[in-house]
Amino acid sequence: MKKLIAIIMTITLLAAVLAGCSSKKEAGGDAKAQSVEFPTKSINMIVGYSAGGSTDIFARLVAKYLEDLWGQTVVVTNVNGGGGAIGFTQTLQNKPDGYTVTISNGASLTIGASGNVDFTYQDFDNLGRMIIEDEVLLVSKDSPYTSLQDLIEDAKTNPGKLKVGFAGLGGFTHLAAAKFINDTGMKVGNIGYGSGSEAVVGVMGDFVDFCMQQPGEFASQFEAGELKALAIMSDERHPSDALANIPTAKEQGVDFATYQWRGISAPKGLPEEVKTKWEEALTEIANNPEFQAEVEEILLARVDCITGDEFESWLDSEDAWISPLMKELGLTEEK
Repeated sequence: MKKLIAIIMTITLLAAVLAGCSSKKEAGGDAKAQSVEFPTKSINMIVGYSAGGSTDIFARLVAKYLEDLWGQTVVVTNVNGGGGAIGFTQTLQNKPDGYTVTISNGASLTIGASGNVDFTYQDFDNLGRMIIEDEVLLVSKDSPYTSLQDLIEDAKTNPGKLKVGFAGLGGFTHLAAAKFINDTGMKVGNIGYGSGSEAVVGVMGDFVDFCMQQPGEFASQFEAGELKALAIMSDERHPSDALANIPTAKEQGVDFATYQWRGISAPKGLPEEVKTKWEEALTEIANNPEFQAEVEEILLARVDCITGDEFESWLDSEDAWISPLMKELGLTEEK
């Protein structure tokens, strides 16, 4: 009788073990079965600015290539307000599942550093920087300055004589201009405008002596001969024929480079496999010659893609000069 009971218990135990193995295989399976299927539905791409601007155009360009790559619809949603802050805030209200992303740019750093919002760029999974837009220093067609050194020397010799125009107090172009002014030791007055195009008009009308803007804000006026470009703030000259003759600051003995940029970010906490799929997709798009040609032609920008940890480290290096400069300029709200 005892032997019979022992046999029954052994059989029962084996059955339990086998059932456990079977259920583990079903629940976990091999690596292929465990992989996340992504994307399986449409993507919402939030743009924190109105339709028609450079950020919106960039978003719709990336969306087109993502749709071709993934076979899913990418819906571009414009949420204007707060210089991008409302769009970033709305993005963070969504689940970190990869189906809601936003267009990140210089404002991702400046808005967070201002202290006026309860988030920073570190509250996002920053997936990739896709393009850069060079800052160009502009003067009017009748300006007496013919080189960057001419402008710098006059501003040093006559403190407060010159005025710089910029778009948006505390915005990226303001900070880029302020950094240039600080680094070169210039002493100038400041006049803020509501947009980059308004700052360009201010230069053309001689209301300000110079400004720094991305090509998309001034290309037509420059081609029409209404503006002179003294320097492009890049390590190399612009690839487009229209801007190729603008010398870099470094060519003129001024060691300075900065640029606006645009990329893709998502609420922090994405599954690793989803992050990887996003990073691989952005890299593949960036390497597409057709995408590169459209970026240069439509946005007068250049593709310069970095993803993942490299992108995060680069953002840290940008924040390292932006946050202190904002405090120095009194643009940070103390909490």
